Amino acid sequence: MEPEDLTFQLLQEITDDFSEERRIGAGSYGDVYKGVTKNGEDVAVKMLEENLQLDDQQFANEFRNLKMLKHQNIVQILGYCYETRKTPTKHNGKTVLAEKTDRGLCFEYLHNGSLENHLCDEFHGFDWHTRYKIIKGTCEGLKHIHEEPAEPLYHLDLKPENILLDKNMVPDHTKSCRNTCSGYQPPEYIERGEISKRFDIYSLGVMMIKIVAGPEGYSNCAYMQNDGFIDLVDAAHTHACACMGGVLFYAPSC
Repeated sequence: MEPEDLTFQLLQEITDDFSEERRIGAGSYGDVYKGVTKNGEDVAVKMLEENLQLDDQQFANEFRNLKMLKHQNIVQILGYCYETRKTPTKHNGKTVLAEKTDRGLCFEYLHNGSLENHLCDEFHGFDWHTRYKIIKGTCEGLKHIHEEPAEPLYHLDLKPENILLDKNMVPDHTKSCRNTCSGYQPPEYIERGEISKRFDIYSLGVMMIKIVAGPEGYSNCAYMQNDGFIDLVDAAHTHACACMGGVLFYAPSC
């Protein structure tokens, strides 16, 4: 199904005029709101900041890339808004009509929020079946991005905040316009600005360690010998199995 051309007014209506109660995320490029359509379907609406350094051609390219990615582990785009309207504004003490361009993207809504909301230390949080499923799904989505399009795409912003989980804890990638978290950037990019699919693989590796060892385990692993890190993860595995008894556990998200 092709993404719909949506009006700004419609996006206002389904998000209660972009109310604070509906805001579910914020970033460098704009806020994300939970919307509810007239037939009761939950959607995620991302409104791009007006002063965003993203010209019309870049926006069109981003939309085209999102539209052509069809995979169970990639968040699907449902619609878009590109609308210019006249709005009253103050200029030199006078009220004048100025052009304002509203740009927004509408995505399927993932009910368990981002992976970041669920990351705990290595002894708590998800059981190991769930951790494996999240890692496997993330890898499959990333493989699709790298290998399926005629020209490979690079995510360049792979981190727990951009991995969303559905009701069954199946992960989906979401994409922003650039990577702003240096902890997920490889040395060749930081030092020389090099971009390739290895950028994403490095980010994936950092994220995988955080999934299996927790944020604290990741911080400590740089100072551990390989055997020490394996023992840490093995202990976490034993503890998780004993505590959860194989029951799928997750912390409720917003």
